[in-house]
Amino acid sequence: MIRMTKDQENLLAYTRKKVKVLFRDYPIPAHGFSHSERVRKWAEEVAAGEKQNIFLCSLAATLHDIGRTREMTGFGSRHHELSYEMMREWYKKDSAFDILTKQEKIIVLYAIRYHWNNAANKYPEAIILRDADKLDSLGKIGVKRTQEFYSNEAGKIEQDFRLKYDMLYWLETKTAWEIVWKKKIMLPVDRYYLALLKKEILPIEL
Repeated sequence: MIRMTKDQENLLAYTRKKVKVLFRDYPIPAHGFSHSERVRKWAEEVAAGEKQNIFLCSLAATLHDIGRTREMTGFGSRHHELSYEMMREWYKKDSAFDILTKQEKIIVLYAIRYHWNNAANKYPEAIILRDADKLDSLGKIGVKRTQEFYSNEAGKIEQDFRLKYDMLYWLETKTAWEIVWKKKIMLPVDRYYLALLKKEILPIEL
């Protein structure tokens, strides 16, 4: 496990403030700063359990959804691609990120760009970010986020719950699996999903 230096701690604190301001100006249902903070904490826990670079995992987690702010305001690309493009801009315009090496910048960009892609396993930080993001889509908070994001769109809510089981299947780290089973994270998901399905059961008539 690679612990953070003081400079890394300072950059992470700075980045969290920068992202918080961004989402304050462009609030996004279920994908705002509180989501990024929870994913960051999950990423740090998983990185520690997997003995990986906590700093890079935490930084990528903080930044992974910044493109949502552009996605919701009319930009054409999907949010992960927009997040990647925004981070490239920040590297060029914000000298605070100059403490990162070229390789560290690439790793963060890769993790951000592919935090949705279960086949993108070039760097462990990308795998850990995906697992952390999935953990925040499960449990009570996952149920709440789905309700918040899709409001009263029953069809989309049901589809999102189907995707939660896909997320569970694609968890890749031992630490994330241990979190799921020890904290019984799937129970609220199972209960809500079964309740949705039972509402669709109608009497059979000849």
